[in-house]
Amino acid sequence: MSKQIIITVALVLMALLSFSFGLISCGSTGKAQTQAQQPAAARPAPSPAQSAAAVVQRGFISNLLIPDITADRGLQKALGEKSKNVMTVWSVLKVANGTVNILQSAQAAGGETLSPINNIMGKLSNMLSFSFGLLLFWKVLLMISSYMVFLIVIPICAIIAIVLIWTYKDRKRVNKMVLSYVLIGIIAAFAIPAALHLSTLLEKKLLIYNVTTVTASIEAKGRTADTMERNVSAARRQGNSVANFIVNARNLGNDLSEDITNYFILFIFVYLITPVIVLLVIIFLARYFIKMILSR
Repeated sequence: MSKQIIITVALVLMALLSFSFGLISCGSTGKAQTQAQQPAAARPAPSPAQSAAAVVQRGFISNLLIPDITADRGLQKALGEKSKNVMTVWSVLKVANGTVNILQSAQAAGGETLSPINNIMGKLSNMLSFSFGLLLFWKVLLMISSYMVFLIVIPICAIIAIVLIWTYKDRKRVNKMVLSYVLIGIIAAFAIPAALHLSTLLEKKLLIYNVTTVTASIEAKGRTADTMERNVSAARRQGNSVANFIVNARNLGNDLSEDITNYFILFIFVYLITPVIVLLVIIFLARYFIKMILSR
């Protein structure tokens, strides 16, 4: 009986701590969003005394386990920066596509020549739409895992474990199931952040040269496309022929399509294949360990 009471108290404390961490995470996320909307000048840097007071206010254990949700906010920031990067590539594609459309409307023959390029750019735009949507999906999923797991999943697992302790007669079986539910709660809390951390580290450490090179190439072609669009518009206003721009636009479209395709391949590898594989590995290991615990 005393062992049951001790385990029950430990599970109750775990549920309460988890629930409080979830509330802190919600509050920190809202506070961070409010501060992000303020100008930098309106957010003076906290003094050492204020920082120490904030640590004391949150509590030492809370500060160790979730230090103002810095890790999750860092991931959210990284995903936000990647979203801006995707939008930059998208804007470059739109500028190039606008140049092609101007040439198509200005000259029928040129339009026929550039139609394949225009079609390819439309498909690339859909690919970038998918990329942006995937980033939004990860941001929402990370936000949910940041506090909903602590707020709901772990407390529910603790409650189920407490019920099992006081209702099941087979003590050995109960201990195994309680350990399994604790393991499920831990995995649910850290699986998604771990997968996304690995993805961002992979991009920033191993693939940084590839990503930087292809992004710089896309931005350079964007400047070229912007200049070409202005020149084509000026030539049309002056009544000059735009036939000499068609070959350059076709070459620019082909080169830009190749760069954006490479960018998309890198993006899919980093932000789709890698996190999905990591999550599948974590789920497989979790199932293996839970099965091993229950079968002993």
